Formats: sequence, structure tokens, C-alpha cells
Amino acid sequence: MKTTLLLLSLFSLLAPLLRADDDTPVPPEVQKLVESMLTAFKASNDVALKACWHSPEVAGKLKAAEAVKEGKDPAKEEEKEIKKQTRNLEATGIRAGQIRVLITKHFGELAQLTLNRVELDVDEDAVPEKPRYSNVKIRLRSGDGTALKLEIDDAVRIDGVWKFQGRIDDELTIELPDED
Repeated sequence: MKTTLLLLSLFSLLAPLLRADDDTPVPPEVQKLVESMLTAFKASNDVALKACWHSPEVAGKLKAAEAVKEGKDPAKEEEKEIKKQTRNLEATGIRAGQIRVLITKHFGELAQLTLNRVELDVDEDAVPEKPRYSNVKIRLRSGDGTALKLEIDDAVRIDGVWKFQGRIDDELTIELPDED
């Protein structure tokens, strides 16, 4: 009995710490970015979808500036980053198409998807001139009521503009409702 009471007390003290990631406030600009991305996703508009990501060239220029500070070859670092982000955008387009097919096949029309909420993790390594959130979790509800989750690597503000960086995760998560 005392052990059970002790465990329950310990859990109640630790529970807020375990949920801390879900408590990160979502800036209005990031919320709008997610809504724009979802609109493009539902419309199967890959051009508009990719416009929600920083261009490889913008990411490359930023990487070159960081390379100068670190004493590395800026041209080489810029080229590597452009190639990396170009691959990420290509993967995002392919994955978005695959996820659209799965959702339509198993959960109903894309037009019926609704945004429940956005969850972010603060990237502790981000510098003030380049704020960043990692693990952007987009929680959706399908037309048939199924809870789904899409994830994107990062949301980054560059030159005052919030956009995604990285790629859409290669998993579409089905979330079962909590049973009390």
C-alpha cells in the first residue's frame, strides 16, 4: 500500500515534466505556416507545399555564413547544404504524395482533413538570429474521425520569415483515442 502511494505521488510530481514538450507555445507565424502547408497538402499542390520550406539557396547562404565564423570553406559548405536541402525537398514531395494516397485510401477525402493542433520542441542549440523549433508535430483529424500525426524536421526563422527545413517524416501515425 505504501509503495503504491509512493509511486502515485512520484508520478504526480513527474507528470508535468514528462509533458513539458507539449506545452511549448506555438507562435502565430508558425501556426499560419502549418495551415498554409496543410492547405497545399490537401490541394495536392506540390509547388505551394514546397514554398512552405526555405529554399536550398537560402539555407546554403546561411550555412556559408556559419562556415566563415567556424573557419571552414564557405563555398564548399554552401554547396553541400544546397545539395542536402534539395534532396530534402525532393523527398518531401515524394513522401507527401505517398501520404496523400494512404490517407485517401484508408481515411477519406483529403479535403475533410482538419488541423487539431501543432506541437513543437524548442531547439536548445538554436542561435538567437536563427530561432528554430524541431520535431514539428501536426495533429490532424480525418473525415472518418481518425486522429493522424504528420511530422516535419524543423521550423526555422531566417531573415524574419518562418518556414520549414528538412523533410516530412516518412511515417504517418495513427493515434488511438485515450481510454479512461
